[in-house]
Amino acid sequence: MTGVLKQSWWVLALRGIAAILFSLLLMFAPGLTLATGALSFVILFAVYALVEGISTIVGSLRRREGHWILLLIFGVISVIAGLVALGNPLLFGVLTVTLMVYIVAFKSIIGGILEMISAWQLRQEIEDEWLLAISGLFSLLFGLILLRRPIASIEILVLITSFYLLMAGVMQIILGFKVRGWSNNLPD
Repeated sequence: MTGVLKQSWWVLALRGIAAILFSLLLMFAPGLTLATGALSFVILFAVYALVEGISTIVGSLRRREGHWILLLIFGVISVIAGLVALGNPLLFGVLTVTLMVYIVAFKSIIGGILEMISAWQLRQEIEDEWLLAISGLFSLLFGLILLRRPIASIEILVLITSFYLLMAGVMQIILGFKVRGWSNNLPD
């Protein structure tokens, strides 16, 4: 597991940057997401899912240790969700907003559980593994909230998504740079 972290600290930072950029777009360009409705949200989600999925796939394949196969599957699911959304965003937006909520919810729940498991496994090897655990907890809670109210208005979904992505992005960037600093002290 430490070998994976040593090789791919940048994946955490890149995922965090993508999450924050997506969050800022949702927060500060509400016209982009709300005026054009679900279509803009679907396109933004698709781009984020593709960036996150590709970076997760690359990171998992670079160093095949620990739970790399779970990370690979998580990345593939993200890429598939992004491609489906980009393939026909209008149809995806109009006909499957509820499905999208479930996809985002389950993706967040699975990702959050994987992050918390990773934090637990790393607790003896690194300091401040709680950052990863908090990021995982945010993901898990976000997914559970979406499952509880799947037919919530798009505005509420945008606000919840924006807050979640901002928090998760900050945690991932901090963790990425902490891992970069730790990499000299981690065993091979």
